[in-house]
Amino acid sequence: MGTRRPSFERLLIIMERQRDPGWGSEYQPAIRAVRGEAPNISHALTFRAMKVPGRDIHVLSAQESHALLLALYHPGVVGVQEQLAMMPHGRPHPLHNFPGAIAGKLAPLRGIVDVAERLGYTHLLPRVWGPGPGGRPCELVFPYVGDFLLAFCKPEGDYCCINWSVKDSEIRFKRPIGTGKRRDQFPESLLPRHELECTYYADAAIRTILLASDLIDWNVRANLRQLFLHHCREVSLSGDEQAELLARFHHCLETETPPSELIFRLTGAGKYSVDDCRNVLFQGIWFRKLRVDLFQPVLIDRPLRPEMQDVLVKYADWFSESPC
Repeated sequence: MGTRRPSFERLLIIMERQRDPGWGSEYQPAIRAVRGEAPNISHALTFRAMKVPGRDIHVLSAQESHALLLALYHPGVVGVQEQLAMMPHGRPHPLHNFPGAIAGKLAPLRGIVDVAERLGYTHLLPRVWGPGPGGRPCELVFPYVGDFLLAFCKPEGDYCCINWSVKDSEIRFKRPIGTGKRRDQFPESLLPRHELECTYYADAAIRTILLASDLIDWNVRANLRQLFLHHCREVSLSGDEQAELLARFHHCLETETPPSELIFRLTGAGKYSVDDCRNVLFQGIWFRKLRVDLFQPVLIDRPLRPEMQDVLVKYADWFSESPC
């Protein structure tokens, strides 16, 4: 969520990128996962996802990566705006330009300045100096930047947004990173910062989830990462051939046969390539056509385990407009 030191030059860049952020290939994050923009202490990465065609998704930490993979795995998530600036002044609801959304039903954002005035936190807003009316220097509010704003398609077909603010653990929302500091040395702005964000999005009826990535099961993280690497790879097989192969993997699941045994037989006969077999298997799991236990390691040389607990049921509250 952090960035380098605010400056007027950075403010101009953010304002230009996020003038009217869309949900397609034209979207530009306020902070990119590149040298000079990502925080010095970060794990900046980009993801190319089928759900967000034509552009990379920029994440600034390993914690954000874990959360993003979980979001992309959910069939209801149909759009992602990462590193989205919370602008000083009012603007339309984020879904006003989302295909299929009915803009007239969407409440607008009122701006972080309005939020800070209502909460009594105006003095906490970061500011930079820049030219004002008549060219005279004046203070300008520098926007906070959030982690992920998700566009979500509800079962009835309506669209909504859910805002995710991500840290590595719940305690990081309550005190700053680091140890050895006395309580009276903690920054005054930390808890208000999250209150400002929650209120900013609540104005537009958008729920904010303070998401601690360490609550995502370790095996789920590892499995989603492996599956994602295969989720949009090209498969040279026809649709019928892929369906037949997936049916065979279903049989492996039912008979506790390691997928590698089937892959070895098929490739040995010259019918399929190893890459096609692996991609069909992992894409079948990623798109929830083959339901396996993601809370255990998914390994092709070991029997797959049937799903005992659905990942999306386990973390359902994070995808809900209101607390479950």
